[in-house]
Amino acid sequence: MRLLFVTAALLLPLASQTATAATEIHCPPSLLVQSQPDAPTGWSPYPGKDSHVLSGVTLTEGDRATQMAAAAPATLAPDREVRRGRSLIQVWEFSGPRRENVFLLCRYRNTQATLAVDLPRSVRRCTVTLELDARGERVEEPKAPLQTDCR
Repeated sequence: MRLLFVTAALLLPLASQTATAATEIHCPPSLLVQSQPDAPTGWSPYPGKDSHVLSGVTLTEGDRATQMAAAAPATLAPDREVRRGRSLIQVWEFSGPRRENVFLLCRYRNTQATLAVDLPRSVRRCTVTLELDARGERVEEPKAPLQTDCR
């Protein structure tokens, strides 16, 4: 009986995270990439693991498989940008019914590996908050992680 209680207590937080995840979508702040080197003859390859920080977000319209296979996927420009101090907030609005699928593409620093997820049709807005320097230019290696939020 005690084991059942502990198991249930561990599953409750997981269930609430799953319910939240169904309504809000965020890019993971980092990505673990496993690499397998191509070794020249006579050399022994050893795989590696590297963690990469979120560096950019793209919203793309259309079939995800087709767009990701394209040399330059079609990206959606933000509907508006708001500057607040040293932050730039980019906003994409999806107010009416969408004819095409929209997906979120998360890009990570120093790797070509990406993550992509189709946005449910219930998502009405995505925001990305970027850090700016004193001149108003985007900081390439910000102190705080890039923030994304689609709901």
